[in-house]
Amino acid sequence: MKQIDNQKIRTYNECTSDEKEVLDSFRKMKLMFDQARYELFSYKLTDLLEKYEDLLEMRCETQALLFTVLEEIDQHGLSGIDVDYEKLGLNRQAEAGNIAEEVNIVKEYKVAFDEGLALISSGAVEQAILDAENCW
Repeated sequence: MKQIDNQKIRTYNECTSDEKEVLDSFRKMKLMFDQARYELFSYKLTDLLEKYEDLLEMRCETQALLFTVLEEIDQHGLSGIDVDYEKLGLNRQAEAGNIAEEVNIVKEYKVAFDEGLALISSGAVEQAILDAENCW
């Protein structure tokens, strides 16, 4: 068994052409894997944002129906039913704020993944890895 404890770790530039070929292959596989994962999560976040849009549209329709029913209740003057529009309005504002906050968080994640994809696609990540390999 060969001892490697005292051997110097070589930089990429100090490797043989065969060793460089192996390192290049592993680096490319890692980058392809990372790119696929980033694309997957970018897609999932895009899909999630579309679902939020659907949710907001459905919520608007639901609220419109609610207020239509409440107006009809008021018009019929049913005793014992007191519609609290102020409470409903405050609840509606709070809900809209919470959903908007969630959408903003998802958008931030989406931007981060898209920026990561751009760095991978541009070769900047590969160059950073190469630079690190030469600094050991």
